[in-house]
Amino acid sequence: MKMVLVYDTENVEDLQNSIAIMRKLVSDYDNRYGLGGDKRKFARIQFIKILREWERAAKSEPRSPGNPDIARLRSVKEFADEIWKNHVER
Repeated sequence: MKMVLVYDTENVEDLQNSIAIMRKLVSDYDNRYGLGGDKRKFARIQFIKILREWERAAKSEPRSPGNPDIARLRSVKEFADEIWKNHVER
């Protein structure tokens, strides 16, 4: 697919519309830039399952020094990093 997009630099609204169109095209048709390194896509049920998994894991994690009711921030980060690294889109 080839397309020519006019980029009018004198009209700010058209300028912004052109950028919006290009972002939409890139996100829809160019897999190299879609869901890349810092973006993940989770379905709602999948996200709920991840939260439930954390709920089970958090019970055995060390407690925060300031608030004994919650897990340490490092524990949460390690859990999130593991999910982020191993996420497989379904």
